[in-house]
Amino acid sequence: MKGNVSKEQYVLSVIQKAYDKGQQGDMDTDKMIDWLKQELQTGYALTQSRKAL
Repeated sequence: MKGNVSKEQYVLSVIQKAYDKGQQGDMDTDKMIDWLKQELQTGYALTQSRKAL
């Protein structure tokens, strides 16, 4: 259960960062989607590498 909470917190923090960047005018929708995909893939890859250790 603890792992799910931290994953959810990570996803929510990434979404919040994207929203904040959008509010600042730094991103249009396409850039935001690309940025979100990259951030979430990076986070997933880090999680997988930690499990491998």
